[in-house]
Amino acid sequence: MGVKYIRLEVNGRELIIRLPFSYGTENRRFPVVYLQDEGSVMKHTANYLDHLFRSRQLQELILVGIASPDRNHEYTPWPAPGVTSGAPAFGGGGDEYLRVLAEEIKPYIDSNYDTLTGPGDTGIIGYSLGGLISLYASYCYPEIFGRIGLLSASFWFGGILDYMQNHPAGRPGQRIYMYVGELEGCYKSNAQKEMVGRTLKAHQLLAEQGFGNGELLFERDPDGTHDLMFFSRQFPLALKWLFGGA
Repeated sequence: MGVKYIRLEVNGRELIIRLPFSYGTENRRFPVVYLQDEGSVMKHTANYLDHLFRSRQLQELILVGIASPDRNHEYTPWPAPGVTSGAPAFGGGGDEYLRVLAEEIKPYIDSNYDTLTGPGDTGIIGYSLGGLISLYASYCYPEIFGRIGLLSASFWFGGILDYMQNHPAGRPGQRIYMYVGELEGCYKSNAQKEMVGRTLKAHQLLAEQGFGNGELLFERDPDGTHDLMFFSRQFPLALKWLFGGA
């Protein structure tokens, strides 16, 4: 059986589901990874992911891309002004978005597909603001999401480091993969210019709060800019570290 993509709506929310090539051929259940931004990193790495699965360098996974009609609203944990004059504000709708994901989308996926349902088999990954909301999910729903991928997460967002400081890690079993490109924000004059420094601070906070080498991996690219090309390059590496081989 080849890789199968399914596009559907769950309570008005558009999803793109990528089923493993061996799905349905054996009495097996699979871990699930939920992806922000409609799973664009999944689509940009489709052939390489297939190679990793077939060569057993990565255990087979069900990937679920979730579309968002307004990422500035849904991927932010609280309201904030735009980063520049005239730029749209951030709506702070993250709590409701994550509620829909945890209480509506995940139960639907678990009820209709052959999934492994525990936190150690459930990932959430995003880039930029999608990484920010994935981080927030690790705090709000640690009993659901145990594998967290933060690809150039927007740690420049106002208040997120304070939030992390005030919510020490108490999430046993979680694993977190972090990535940032060292050129991100270097041409910005707004808060985004702090991208690298604030990501370093976030990593430091997590390490100080108890995430050891087996639970937290931080990778950097000296040539990396804030682009989908670099996010997609890191996506398979994140999956391999978070979920391992077959």
